Amino acid sequence: MTKQVLEQYSDALARVEILRKSIERMEEKKEQMNREGYYVADVVTSGKKGKKPISTVVVKGFPHNEYRKLSAALEKRYERMRKEETALIELVSEIEEYIEGLEDIEIRNILHLYYVENLTWVQVAHRMNAEYKKKKYTSDSCRHKHDRFLEKKIKEI
Repeated sequence: MTKQVLEQYSDALARVEILRKSIERMEEKKEQMNREGYYVADVVTSGKKGKKPISTVVVKGFPHNEYRKLSAALEKRYERMRKEETALIELVSEIEEYIEGLEDIEIRNILHLYYVENLTWVQVAHRMNAEYKKKKYTSDSCRHKHDRFLEKKIKEI
């Protein structure tokens, strides 16, 4: 597991949320189209007397071709978003499993706080100090432990 993959964790979570909101909007739009109907209307003139129209008429109709195209486009987009969401959720799960599977509990806690909970190094140090009474953590010490751990993992690969 590289640093880049771990850093993608919070980006992946944010992207999943964006996709879920987009999917919800698309589902609402589809429901609205089916519930309210999808009609088009136009105003046309009927006859002319000189340059002036005699009367105007509103023409309404259901554009079957347009509706099918729009519905197919929405369905295609919906499926793409679902596939991307599934892939991102798998990535997030892999990263969480990797962090949970680490033997060193201290490193596991640091990685969890920094990547999963998306805390800053100062916040990580405060949380670590709250949990570990015997050691004193600073933002730099947490960051250095993190960096050394990742460098060691890269060398192993």
